[in-house]
Order: sequence, then C-alpha cells, then structure tokens
Amino acid sequence: MNNHRNENMPPWAQRVDSYGPRHWHKEKPVKSKNGEYIGAIILNLVFLWIVNHIPEWHIGFIKDNFMVVLWILNVNISVQIGGNALMLLSDLKFIRYLSLIIMESASFITQMVLFYIYPFDFTNFHGLFWLDWFLPIALIIGMVVSALKVISNLWKLIFWRG
Repeated sequence: MNNHRNENMPPWAQRVDSYGPRHWHKEKPVKSKNGEYIGAIILNLVFLWIVNHIPEWHIGFIKDNFMVVLWILNVNISVQIGGNALMLLSDLKFIRYLSLIIMESASFITQMVLFYIYPFDFTNFHGLFWLDWFLPIALIIGMVVSALKVISNLWKLIFWRG
C-alpha cells in the first residue's frame, strides 16, 4: 500500500490486505482427521448392526418392504466404512477426494432408493403421521446435498494443487 496516501487511515485498515490470507478457511491437517475417520468407522459399524436387527424388533412403523431396502443400506454402510478406512490409511488428497466422491454417490443412491420404496408407515403410530410427508422431503433435500457434495469434491479433485 502507498503509505503517503493512507496516513490518515487507522492501523487496522492499513493491514487489511494481509488479513485475508492468514484467516481464510483451511482444511484440517490429515493427522487431526484420523479421529474423525475412526469415529465414523465405529458409528457405521454400530449402525450396520442396528439396521440388520430392525426386522427382528418388529417396530410398528417399519413396513414389510424394509427387507427390499436392507441390501442397499448394507452396501451404503459398507462403502462408508471402506471409504473412511481408506482415508485413515492414506493421507493423499487424491485418495481422500475420490473416497468422498464414492461415499457421497453411495449416499445419493441409497436416499433415492429409500425415497422410491419408502419402507415406513407412520399413519397409525402415536400421532407421528406428519413424518410420512416430512421424511420424503428430507430425502429429497439429502439427495440434493449429496449431489452438490459430489460436484464439490469432483471440483476439488480436478483442480487440486499439490
């Protein structure tokens, strides 16, 4: 900056050009993400156990066609576990972005199958009938978010610098 033209500016305004690069959002270092990957793997293993035991529990709002979507839920959870394990083992950005693309694509497909088959029925379940219109809307929003995340990670993968 030209100091002769900016001598009446307060000191904080003179340093505004150097403020941005230091405070922009930066990705967490890979070492600090290891706990997130381990936590995601553990939670997905617990979720895998729960999803596979739901038919045995005979929950009132689960329809008989839940068995039709069980396979896609198992595939999605397995993809999530595998992707997090791969990111835990490798600290390459290429591997991380590719794993995130595959994991979000699996989530998108799972949400689409759940939207079209919809294995729930809350009409006669303790006044939760409103969930029958809310959950499909939430699944549509989830599909849009997953698609945007795939595009975002694809963008990062293509234009990633070194």
